[in-house]
Amino acid sequence: MRCTLTVVSLGVLLVTSAHGENTVKNVFGQCIFPLGMEEGKIPDDAITASSSYETKSVGPQNARIRQEKNGGAWCPKAQISSAIREYLEIDLTRDHLIAWTETQGRFGNGQGQEYAEAFFLEYWRDTKWHQYKNLKGDRVLRGNSNTYLVEKQKLDLPFVASKVRFVPYSQHPRTVCMRVEIYGCIWEQYVASYSMIKGSILGPGGKNIEDSSYDGIEIDSLLVNGLGQLTDGILGEVSEILTSSTNGTNWVGWSDRTTVQIIFSFQELREFENCSVHVARIPELEIETFSLMHIWFSSDGENYESEAEKLVGLIDASSSVAETISIPLQSRIGRFVKMEFDLAAKWLLLSEITFHTGSKSKSNDLNILNDRSFEMDQNQSELRIKSSNSLDSIILGFNVTTLYEIHENNSTPDAFPVGTSQTYIGLVSGLLTVFALFLTCTAFLIKQRGRNKVALLQKHTALLCDSSTPGIAISPKDVKLSNSIVTGLSLIRKPIIIAASDNLPARSNTDLRRDSQTSVADSENNRNSTLYERTYNLFSEENLVVTKSNVSARISESCSDFKCNSSFMTSKSTEIIVPSTTYSSKKIFYSQSGKLNQRNYEGYYAATDILTKKKETSSTSSPFTPLQIREKSLCLLHTIESYNVQRISRHRLRILDKLGEGNFGLVHLCEAKGITNPEIEAIQNRQIVIVRSLWRGVVDSLRLDFTKDMHVLAMLQNSNIAKMIALVEEEPFGAIFEYGQFGDLPTFLENRENLDNKEDISYGSRLSFIIQIASGMKYLESMNIAHCDLAARNCIVCLDLKIKISDHAIYCNKYDHHYFIDEHNIKIPLRWMAWEAILLGKRSCRADVWSFAVTIWEIFQNCKEIPYADLTVTQILENYGHWYQRETSIDKEYDDNNDKRNQLRIPSQSNHCPDNLYRIMKKCWSTRVEERPSFEEIHLYLEKLAFD
Repeated sequence: MRCTLTVVSLGVLLVTSAHGENTVKNVFGQCIFPLGMEEGKIPDDAITASSSYETKSVGPQNARIRQEKNGGAWCPKAQISSAIREYLEIDLTRDHLIAWTETQGRFGNGQGQEYAEAFFLEYWRDTKWHQYKNLKGDRVLRGNSNTYLVEKQKLDLPFVASKVRFVPYSQHPRTVCMRVEIYGCIWEQYVASYSMIKGSILGPGGKNIEDSSYDGIEIDSLLVNGLGQLTDGILGEVSEILTSSTNGTNWVGWSDRTTVQIIFSFQELREFENCSVHVARIPELEIETFSLMHIWFSSDGENYESEAEKLVGLIDASSSVAETISIPLQSRIGRFVKMEFDLAAKWLLLSEITFHTGSKSKSNDLNILNDRSFEMDQNQSELRIKSSNSLDSIILGFNVTTLYEIHENNSTPDAFPVGTSQTYIGLVSGLLTVFALFLTCTAFLIKQRGRNKVALLQKHTALLCDSSTPGIAISPKDVKLSNSIVTGLSLIRKPIIIAASDNLPARSNTDLRRDSQTSVADSENNRNSTLYERTYNLFSEENLVVTKSNVSARISESCSDFKCNSSFMTSKSTEIIVPSTTYSSKKIFYSQSGKLNQRNYEGYYAATDILTKKKETSSTSSPFTPLQIREKSLCLLHTIESYNVQRISRHRLRILDKLGEGNFGLVHLCEAKGITNPEIEAIQNRQIVIVRSLWRGVVDSLRLDFTKDMHVLAMLQNSNIAKMIALVEEEPFGAIFEYGQFGDLPTFLENRENLDNKEDISYGSRLSFIIQIASGMKYLESMNIAHCDLAARNCIVCLDLKIKISDHAIYCNKYDHHYFIDEHNIKIPLRWMAWEAILLGKRSCRADVWSFAVTIWEIFQNCKEIPYADLTVTQILENYGHWYQRETSIDKEYDDNNDKRNQLRIPSQSNHCPDNLYRIMKKCWSTRVEERPSFEEIHLYLEKLAFD
């Protein structure tokens, strides 16, 4: 007869209790050591991220807590919100038990302003990612409240993982940066997963006693393939059950069952020495330990040994305790362990099950399990309790161990151990490599020194944070384009911030649809009479003479009309403006493809702008259009529902060509069937349109923001503005825009030249194009909407050579070479923008005036050449630096040599461009914004030129 291997009274195996010895009982006192983010034990290549704003300065390798490396933290490319997901990932290479986290913002030596107010934790185990939640069920964890204080957080439900992700979170769009640390210890239990019947949600006293941290799957109340509270290293206490709180506990419990079965799966074949089970006994709540426990072993999870280890418990109803029971397992070998508990009362509560194992047998022969004899003498295999005097001797016979032993050296094994010899070889190799690079760089710099003596442009100090030290040259690395310039042009997918403007009153539907030229005839004539006189004086040659006379005092007050002190009639400029000349024979034409010659500019993310006194921020950007319509959104919300926007089905659209991509989705050229033509205000059988479609499956908030912005664009009603015609109802959701029958202006001019009987476009036609562009921009100016991407490519040509201003070119692959595209795929129309828009981020209608003059230059060049084709990006930025220096030093006098070094470059006058028109262009390129004419003045003067 085969018999039971071990039968021991429960009372005999009492090891510790909640009120027992003062020993470390759980993981929070054991796994308290950092895993190496701060100290560098975790190497850089083990730290990755979903994206980085700038890899070198704020890449994931800089996310080390209490370290000020490079930019000072990891900063994701996109602003964080509920709809944007970015993460920082740390690879620990092997399983660890994670118990604490630390987070910190970007201090950046006092310049940083970014931190994460909240974050998620995700961890990798068993080939999949899991999201962490605490005892309360919260997944969003507390972050930081400033950039410098460290926030250390205890994870009340520790988890086992080989990789950890920090996912910053914010309900509203927010720029975040993070530095982190992880605390824990190497996972030495070798438990891969356990499966069991789901615990009770409502336990004694209404407590939640289900396995709150179980990360496997649930199939018909059966939990499989996961780990949870039974292996997290936390020992539950009786007080958790006796308190009145209804929060989760560190206990897992079952009720009204005969037996509870738990199956443990291990990573490999193990030799089991003993097992510890932490149980609760509270007689007044009908909570008792098990009456009988069986343990079976298996190598494959299907065939278990015929005989089990047994443990018989003696019920002691005199006390309420939480105790750990140790069961010797006689060096049994297996990979799967099945434990079965027989309930002794209504409730069974378990908190922790720990196995103490050794490496598998030297032979690794599975036949050991089959050949092992289970027949033993009953007198040797069965231990009975004869008297209380034998209690102490039996306890001493067991190999009792604590949950996690603290090593005497008070340290945790290194997750990334490095041998001494390996370190020495790496150090020597590194030094030799550095020395070789030093020699190479020295030779290169000596060679370059001669070339620098004949540099094309003198380097200046205007961009060096108001430095007045002469002779210092600027570098592209010193130039950081203002964040507010590129927000609306970025290719990052991000939700929209809708901000109300204090100085823009809401308009009614009638006001929005009314052309800015419609008003009472008498008052209009009177106003035009006065405006005509001012415009005449504005563009007179007297106001355009370039002299070296003393400069008038700088006027700081803003100018809203001609009555201010900085009127165009009284303010004189001392600008030394030189038309752009050719420094090289190489030109950049419209027909060439690819990107311009560009350099990547380094700079710390979100750091203080190099021109701090002039820095401006803007919340008016939209990811769906370069037009600055965002502050209109809230002002016009009350008119949106009443404004009738046509909605059509996608089956009415036939795709002709893919133009490109935006930050929101795809842009196509389509043929629309049976939709209203905005020109004739009637349904047209077929017409060519541009369709902007959102990506499939976008979040509702992004779709709502897209709809709001498209409603605002639909309200722009002017004969020289391309209209938003309709919205597409089905997925992918989108908007339909008007497109010209002859395409955009560069395409129209190119096609004209390709005709066999081509005729050069007359001056009158070119002037007509310019007047129509000015008319459309005058309308946008009256609505206080800056275009921010005015160029010939954004002018479409309709029937009767009617020009309409669009905004589609930034999304067209065809015109990628017109934009400065940095390493973050941000598109910037650098060669068309005003100097203050580039360096100070000031986007306004007066900045569009600058771009308008560049557009005039394009038209007279037949759109064959881009502005400043002979200048590199670096030289363009240096030129803008001279404009900035001229504007900020307007009260200073310069000597002749200094004036020569600070000559301002502008596009040269074309052969077909008359002098009176070029005078307008130079006035549009005035250094001071208030000295530039408005579009209303420009339009009036151009009409006068056409009449003459």
